[in-house]
Amino acid sequence: MTRDEAADRAAVLNGEHPERGRYRWMAREADGAWQVVRVTIPGGVRIDPLTAAVESRARPQPAEDPRPLFDKNVGGPWVGAG
Repeated sequence: MTRDEAADRAAVLNGEHPERGRYRWMAREADGAWQVVRVTIPGGVRIDPLTAAVESRARPQPAEDPRPLFDKNVGGPWVGAG
């Protein structure tokens, strides 16, 4: 088997095999010959795309500042020194 044949076979297995969510196939050279090897995917890693969609909605506008206009513009009542 040549490198291209092994890579093509690995690509077919990665796309069509029923257990493609648990394993990955790749081409490997051993003793001058190319072969297809199966590697187990570690737990918690997903290869398959997610199927459920999450709906996103627009966020509400922030609430208006409840302080009086004087406090908003000047920073509050002025307290004199002394």
